[in-house]
Amino acid sequence: MTDSAPNRSITPFVIGGLCIVLVVLVWQVIPRQPAGLVQEDIPTTLEEAAPADPVLSAVEQVRGANPMEGILALKALAEGDPPNVDAVIELGRFSIQSGQIDKAKERFVQAIDLAPDRAEPLVQLGMLELDAGNAAEALIHFERAVLVDSTAHNAWFFQAQCHERLGNPGLALAGYQRFLPLSPDTIIEQAVRQRIDLLIQNS
Repeated sequence: MTDSAPNRSITPFVIGGLCIVLVVLVWQVIPRQPAGLVQEDIPTTLEEAAPADPVLSAVEQVRGANPMEGILALKALAEGDPPNVDAVIELGRFSIQSGQIDKAKERFVQAIDLAPDRAEPLVQLGMLELDAGNAAEALIHFERAVLVDSTAHNAWFFQAQCHERLGNPGLALAGYQRFLPLSPDTIIEQAVRQRIDLLIQNS
């Protein structure tokens, strides 16, 4: 009986460490190219060539030698008539990178209002709430993301994270199990399996 006490004291640290690793791994696989863009074959004739996507061009500027020009181009697209939703989402992402979390939230809320059927701004907004410790608020966004887009696989993982933080291990387990077959690579799959095993052992 005395051997079990140390295990119980170590378990929270193991669980916490695995949670952090899982969040980082899954967050890294969320697409970083402008939402909705699909990589196309390189055109071989002038007839096949299409105008460069203005959002992608602006993003490349932000990441290149003229970041301010890129931001201004994104703002012009976001404030156009009609507003470009991809530009709004990219501005939200760059606001996160510059530490302007409130501005990022405003951009993602704007994107949700403009395109309520898009999952990406919901997932981004949910991540900001989760990072801020607002698991209940984050859960609402992740649940809505799955409802509007069944291919928003990351949302299942983050729902499970929310349920763990809210003390709902059964719902967390269900979320991880739903996400497992949709896992984007072997490393994440193994980490999620470990998470599932820990929840089952502690249930």
